[in-house]
Amino acid sequence: MSSKKRNYLPTAIAVYTTFFMCGIIMSISAQYKLQLAELWGEKGNIAAVLSVSSAVGVGGLIGTLAGPISDKFGRRFASIMACLCTVINFAGFMLAPNVTVAYICSLIGGIGNSFMNAGLTPSMQDAYPDKRSMLTVLTKFFVSFGQFILPFAIVAFNAKHISFKIAFWGIALIYAIIGIACFFLPFPESGSQKRQGEKAAAPKVKMHITLEAVILGLMGFSTTALFMVWTNTNQELGKLYGLTNPALLQSVYAIASLVSVLTTSALVQKGLKESTVLTVYPAVTGAFLLLTYFIQSGPMVYAMAAVMGWFGAGGTMQLAVSLLAGLYPAHKATAISIVGLGNALSNWLVIRLCGTITATAGTNAPRVILLMNFVIAVIGVVFGLIVTASQKSRAKKGITSLEEVDNGVDDAVDAE
Repeated sequence: MSSKKRNYLPTAIAVYTTFFMCGIIMSISAQYKLQLAELWGEKGNIAAVLSVSSAVGVGGLIGTLAGPISDKFGRRFASIMACLCTVINFAGFMLAPNVTVAYICSLIGGIGNSFMNAGLTPSMQDAYPDKRSMLTVLTKFFVSFGQFILPFAIVAFNAKHISFKIAFWGIALIYAIIGIACFFLPFPESGSQKRQGEKAAAPKVKMHITLEAVILGLMGFSTTALFMVWTNTNQELGKLYGLTNPALLQSVYAIASLVSVLTTSALVQKGLKESTVLTVYPAVTGAFLLLTYFIQSGPMVYAMAAVMGWFGAGGTMQLAVSLLAGLYPAHKATAISIVGLGNALSNWLVIRLCGTITATAGTNAPRVILLMNFVIAVIGVVFGLIVTASQKSRAKKGITSLEEVDNGVDDAVDAE
């Protein structure tokens, strides 16, 4: 049965609920750094919590094979694995007796992230292929919505004197429920499964790797690093610049990101090129990061939070995912895993760097981190320019797919 004839709305609800929870997951550990440090026997050691958070990246690197597994065994299996790993991650955090065990749980959570990207995102692309970019960017909307809700939930928890542990156990429970639901929800077939199901023998389709594909994969690093560095260090920067309630920065960031995702998605639907967004957005972010380094004031930090939400986290990684998946229609999850590899490297490397800078640079650490993030933004601009040039080259040659048929005739050639 074709994806167009099936009702995937229940599956879409589960998918986007998962991404909503993902937004909470991305920020909750940063909000409870001191509590987690004490729980793991490292009272006051924020750097230890950042080290645990960086293990998500290590897990993501290990979970790179989630893409090929999803293409081979289907989106349902990958989605169930994503939920299982996340349950282990957050239940483990609450039961971990020390940082080492917490690190292992975070690593498993990183593997879960890889399965989430390989199972949930391509499932919507397979179900609604005509709305690939919009649906992929929509995942960012729900992630941002989760990040927006989190500060208010924390305020409510504090007002009612509810332990932060309830939030972590709640996340584990919700993912357990979604994981069970995935056994029964309808999932579309992947491109490779459809080919296997065809009665007539079909030639084997192979991925053809070009510079453009590599750069789009590396954008998983640059686009993720920009907002991951911000979400993990903005409160310390706010305190340094004199803010009395730096937690509000997260709300400003999340609101800007929500509006940006909707606006960017609409503009892309109307014809704005994804490669243009991937070049302009990091350029604007980099300019404001530099301004924030030199203009040391509270209002500037709030402006930076809004700019980071709009231009740094406005669905740029999702646009890179959409572009790369579109180049490999029979290997969507594998292509997405390439971006996920860059994402995982970002989670591991930049968070560790932030922890090292925090431990060694003293009170000036947040400003040093601003400069590091500026360099990442510049790298993002360079990547965007390369992708733009590659797209123009492919357009001139009439190349839309980077998959080649193994029958002696290539469907795609190197665009570079």
